[in-house]
Amino acid sequence: MNNQDAAFFKKFKAQIYKHQFTVGISDLAKMTGVSQTQLRYWEQKAYIHSIEVSEKNVVHRYSYGTLMRVHFIKMMLDEGFTLAAAAQRADEHGAQMEMMRIFVMSAFQGMEERDGHHMIKLGYFDEDHQQELYCFIKDEKPHYRVYPVK
Repeated sequence: MNNQDAAFFKKFKAQIYKHQFTVGISDLAKMTGVSQTQLRYWEQKAYIHSIEVSEKNVVHRYSYGTLMRVHFIKMMLDEGFTLAAAAQRADEHGAQMEMMRIFVMSAFQGMEERDGHHMIKLGYFDEDHQQELYCFIKDEKPHYRVYPVK
């Protein structure tokens, strides 16, 4: 990976780690199929939360995490759950998603081309830091390789 790519991925990881990607309420409604009226109601009930912004006349901005939460709640509603039950399940699901986000953000070390594949570098495979773990996708399935440290 060249220096420009490394700088991009470092900045990208920092933005995701801090939940800096935000959308407005109209975009959130379009992306999830949940009306703005419903989103405001869910916010009143504290099932979702907007984030504070410094821009004038901007009331509702939502993090990527909230976007995923709205998708999950809507999916539960579509399966017949009540709003309260869907929000409760989203809370339970959210803890798992946060754990997965932390894992992905700490494990992702960049991308490299090796053995004819674009590979995701996942860091050291052993405690002695002699081997590194890589993953590539083939036929929509992950495949893993361990290489000695260069």
